[in-house]
Amino acid sequence: MAVSERDRDFMRKLGQYKRVSHEDAAALHRALPLEERLRRSWELYLAGRESARLSAREDDPSPFYERARRRGLYRP
Repeated sequence: MAVSERDRDFMRKLGQYKRVSHEDAAALHRALPLEERLRRSWELYLAGRESARLSAREDDPSPFYERARRRGLYRP
């Protein structure tokens, strides 16, 4: 199936909008205090750990969060 130049332009513009959107979201995230960023990250981990079957993986993030708690960087 041939792709028209109009389709290519549309996809380029869409890509540019998505790039800007992702940059804005990343900037807002980086502006948050470290504790809030860790809290959000932990919530995402908890929400997805059942479907991810982390027990079968070697990159379980639990030790990372435990170290952050001990250092006072994160409180659940």
